[in-house]
Amino acid sequence: MNQISSFLEPKSVAIIGASSNPAKLGWQILSNLKQAGFSGNVYPINLKESQILGYQAYSSISELAGKVDLAVVVIPAPLVLAELKKIAQADCRNVIIISAGFGEAGAAGQKMEKEIKALAREYNLNILGPNCLGLINYNSRLNLTFAKMQKEEIKKGHNIAFLSQSGAIGSAVLDWTANKNIGFSLFVSLGNKAGLDETDFFEYLLADQKTDLVVLYLEEISSGSKWLNLVSRLSKIKPVAILKAGRTSSGISAAKSHTGSLAGDAAITVMALGRSGAIVLRDLNEMFNLMRLVKKPLDLKNSGLHIISNAGGPVVLSADEAAEQGLALPDLSPAVSKKIAKILPSFGHARNPLDVLGDATSERYSQALEALLAEPAVSALLVLLTPQSGTDSQNIAEIIGQYSLKYPDKLVVTSFMGALAISASKKVLADYLVPNFDYPEEAIRVLAHYLKWQKQKKSLAVYNPEAKANFNGRKPGLWDYLESQELLAQSGIQTVKTVTKFSQLKYPAAVKIVGPKIVHKSEAQAIHLNIPNAAGLKKILSGNKLLKQAGNYAVAQTMVKDGLELIIGCKRDVNFGPVIVIGWGGIYTEIIKDARMFLAEDNSKIILAALKDLKVYNLLRGARGDKGYDIAALVKLIGQVVKLVRSHNEIKELDLNPVFVLRRGALVADWRLIS
Repeated sequence: MNQISSFLEPKSVAIIGASSNPAKLGWQILSNLKQAGFSGNVYPINLKESQILGYQAYSSISELAGKVDLAVVVIPAPLVLAELKKIAQADCRNVIIISAGFGEAGAAGQKMEKEIKALAREYNLNILGPNCLGLINYNSRLNLTFAKMQKEEIKKGHNIAFLSQSGAIGSAVLDWTANKNIGFSLFVSLGNKAGLDETDFFEYLLADQKTDLVVLYLEEISSGSKWLNLVSRLSKIKPVAILKAGRTSSGISAAKSHTGSLAGDAAITVMALGRSGAIVLRDLNEMFNLMRLVKKPLDLKNSGLHIISNAGGPVVLSADEAAEQGLALPDLSPAVSKKIAKILPSFGHARNPLDVLGDATSERYSQALEALLAEPAVSALLVLLTPQSGTDSQNIAEIIGQYSLKYPDKLVVTSFMGALAISASKKVLADYLVPNFDYPEEAIRVLAHYLKWQKQKKSLAVYNPEAKANFNGRKPGLWDYLESQELLAQSGIQTVKTVTKFSQLKYPAAVKIVGPKIVHKSEAQAIHLNIPNAAGLKKILSGNKLLKQAGNYAVAQTMVKDGLELIIGCKRDVNFGPVIVIGWGGIYTEIIKDARMFLAEDNSKIILAALKDLKVYNLLRGARGDKGYDIAALVKLIGQVVKLVRSHNEIKELDLNPVFVLRRGALVADWRLIS
């Protein structure tokens, strides 16, 4: 692939399907490019016209003497493939296909899209689309969409990159932001992603200092491991916010094993989003609110929130919402408390959230703002206001705006509640670029997203993709029981001693019938526990119907005492690679469902964090006077599983259940491996 910068910052553009008819997309795209003020060479391609919108037109890209950096295709779908060949032969490697009627339009369209992908590989083409809205790069004065580009100056600056898989969502976002003082540095409609996907633009955004926030609307994630690596790198530098459609398990069938049922595809996607370090948005409202919030880069010293209000009700609602969002409301320092106490009437309380009371004047607001914002420990401040008879809301808005300029390293947000009485105040806040929300809960939700990102960004570990190992040529399916035990042993994973000759077996014991078709031992009645003696063992094995089936045989183990049962499993996701599942084990695993997932990374901190998130962790560390179990041995064992599945990508699924965590050590008592 060529460097993406030549795609986003072209010196010349050809529009294939340009038209002199304003009703046609080919005219609208050319008109938008002209109005945007693009300074490079523009070549309309049209079979009949000699001039369009003041530009000389050409009948084919083949007529152009010089190389074209970027071609935009807006012609009927059946004609696109032939035109792509002309583009490639003209030595143009960057293409935007606006045309629809491909993978989204049935079998014929899917066939054409497949041919486009093959052509892209053959000629090394960067293709955006098809079926997309196009591209806007404000810094290059480039608008190659059929959506209007903001021409007015944006006080906030063009600092948001927005990438959308949905053209309709992208169009709505452009329209919504048109009068909100929000500007885009980059707008990309991904369309069907037949060539370029979101990961191709991440490297560019890593180096782009004009973008302070990256927002994505995605319906599916391409190149999962690469995606995670790039998003985790990007999230350490600037906030990346993702609205992902298809986060639920509706319509997705879980695998039949314990691990599969605990790690459905939708759940894996949600988990991977969290691991990336990105802000995971719930809906379009949160997406728009975040765009309003981020106006420049900030490096806040603290992730707590301070609140000022002139009414008690909003304070209570805000405190509740902050608690539900996991947002800390730090106590005021003694010095600040002393300053605040002097501002308030004698019956007021100097605390966070701070109620400056219903009779608060603009002077009292000003004094409270100064006391809080001058405090180094205060990084984010939410100012609430309800219009009351003595409230000079417009002057208070002016004061807030002035303080936001005085303390540019602080995050100041407001929620002026009401309508007519505060309409002028909202305009003042907008002029100062102070984000205002109609409801405090809205403000707190978006603040929680941003403050949590600020807190975690420095400690966020960059995701390292799974090392690509070669398949060993095995046929898919269930591994032999003893063969899979041998592989576990080679990886350092300690299993319970397992025998096929029972003369030296110590009792009480467990006996299992294993074989090529016995996937679930409990369901097949292939496992017998707490056998007291050799006679009991003989009784179970004599005439056992399962032993008469081809390939089946019996193994036995001495019962493990005084261990806590857990499950450790792995499911290989088609997109994100191996996913580890840990949780409360035994036969009730799927009933209790105390389980957590994480991507298979050789990182003991990630493993321990997942364990601490389990309910069973309280038993592991010791409860009600119990001395607890060997957590270090468990972490080591999980790490060994991680290394195993990362180095053997023929492993599709692995279940270790139960795993006995002992007072000292950890042992795997049963296992199942599927390739």
